[in-house]
Amino acid sequence: MPVSNPRRRSGFTLIELIAVVTIVGAVMSIFAPRFRIARSTELQLAGMQMAQDIDVTRTRALSTRLLTRVAFNNATRQYGGYLDHDGNGTVAQTAAEWQALRGFGERPLPKGISFGRGAAPGLPDDASSSAITFTNSRVEFDSRGLVTPANTSGVVYLTADVEPKAVVAISVAPSGNTRFWTWSPEKGWR
Repeated sequence: MPVSNPRRRSGFTLIELIAVVTIVGAVMSIFAPRFRIARSTELQLAGMQMAQDIDVTRTRALSTRLLTRVAFNNATRQYGGYLDHDGNGTVAQTAAEWQALRGFGERPLPKGISFGRGAAPGLPDDASSSAITFTNSRVEFDSRGLVTPANTSGVVYLTADVEPKAVVAISVAPSGNTRFWTWSPEKGWR
């Protein structure tokens, strides 16, 4: 029958632990960058989020029968949604109005994403050269969910700061319908 040695302890030595931590660190430094989201994917997600926020604002106009607005601020790289909660027919873009929308409030663009066209031309029906083509950099929906003033439309372009070929656009038709577009140098707008 084997006799155990009472002086022998089980476990790891300090040198073994340092070796394992070093190996794990080396493996993580190789594979961790592959798990980061690509800038073009981040741009796509930001554009889809903006299109969804515009739809939420339009839906709130329909459900409350009140004026709503999405205002874009190029200087601060953010946009906000507002609801004319007191029914006076004006939107002053106050904190009470974005809280009344019960949507997304004021949302900053993700780091590295900004309003702009990058290397992309405008959409087929857009002859302007602006990153935000809505009058006064805002889109408003009346109580029927239609863009106001009547028969107006516009586009918001987003680009990745370090990849000028990565561009998305969100267009809003006079009917209030929102469409998400992606630019590809090979395929154009789709």
